[in-house]
Amino acid sequence: MTTPTCAQLGKLLASYLSTSSDALAIHFRKHYSTTPIPTSPRKTQAKRIPCRVTTATFTYRWLLTAPNRITKLYQFLLHAQWIAADTKPEDFLAIFSGQPSTARIKWIEKQSYLYYLIRRALEKDLIYIPNKRKIWQVTESHFMDGSSRPFHEIRKQKVPKTAIPTIEKMLEILLPST
Repeated sequence: MTTPTCAQLGKLLASYLSTSSDALAIHFRKHYSTTPIPTSPRKTQAKRIPCRVTTATFTYRWLLTAPNRITKLYQFLLHAQWIAADTKPEDFLAIFSGQPSTARIKWIEKQSYLYYLIRRALEKDLIYIPNKRKIWQVTESHFMDGSSRPFHEIRKQKVPKTAIPTIEKMLEILLPST
């Protein structure tokens, strides 16, 4: 004869207790049982991550002298299908105008591509933002994923090694000398 495990003994005792006293059975299940106690059905809510929305935007460094460059970047992203086909050029331009805006762009490609594009544009001094601490807040406020959900914690993305050459080529478009 095999020795019963603790779990088997617990189930046996729980079944015995359930026939004699409901209060005692609940107490036993709550404190000693390895199986979960059935509770009243409650809807579980998905944990919401708060998104701090801002109307602040980036400023394209040569917006006044070479505004067609930001338009070319828009066209390149549209053609590469990194942004949604229904993206309006004025919404894209608004995000790089330096003026407050509520424009939202649906980013179809991987979140890490957007992270690297913004990061490198800032490093190359092609775009700037007065408050450097709000770089990713501004990005998350104006870009959303392909399902129209806001991005979260974009600053934690990794560099997309396979997309580096393409993104660097895109950034060359923003240089006024090329």
